Amino acid sequence: MSAAQRRRAGAAAEPAAAGDTRERLIRAASELLADGGPDAVTMRRVGELAGVSRAAPYRHFDDKHDLLRAVALRSLEKVHAEVAAELPTARTRPDEVPAALRRAFHAYLRHGVDRPEHYRLMFGEHLSHVDGTGVHEAAEGLMQLSVDSLAEGQRAGVVRSGDPRAMAILSWSALHGLVTLAGSGHLARKGLQTEEGGELAALVADLVAGLVRREEPAGRPESGTSGSSPAAGA
Repeated sequence: MSAAQRRRAGAAAEPAAAGDTRERLIRAASELLADGGPDAVTMRRVGELAGVSRAAPYRHFDDKHDLLRAVALRSLEKVHAEVAAELPTARTRPDEVPAALRRAFHAYLRHGVDRPEHYRLMFGEHLSHVDGTGVHEAAEGLMQLSVDSLAEGQRAGVVRSGDPRAMAILSWSALHGLVTLAGSGHLARKGLQTEEGGELAALVADLVAGLVRREEPAGRPESGTSGSSPAAGA
């Protein structure tokens, strides 16, 4: 018996396992999306890949767009969890805040670079396939997470003064721009490496340097020149 046949037999033997079937459908749609974008995702192909009947997907999702919305929400949950795990909190030591911000920004960036079709579904041109309840709210939750973290960094005396929401929007816009340019191949054509530790790491470091307070040289006011990063003095 093939793996697909075993999955179908299991589905028939356990009709009550609706939650498991739904998860398999989401995973199958996610695989198809990664391989060929939204056009590659059809209810029939998802059912085949998940090892269920042709009718089964419609018992869990209204249509393809409803299924893709579930994929987008699952991807947003993953991004949220990984970024939240790295962002500085009230428990983060002040001297560790910049490194924590860099790790969080990298986590976001890697999702976009490594899973471009999922990223486009959450934040890009594929969003029209899932425009509906839940997706925008989840994206706003990710934004608010960044706002709260930057505000906490301000209270710790590490992040520079200013509107933390405005800083979060500008940071997110910069990261979105890097993901878009990487996905289109523009960065590679300019000789910039998008792999872990490549030039993107230096760009993220400059982005964070622009968020933290400038180190004040002895005997100089805070408006003096910055120390280490060119971006911080921009």
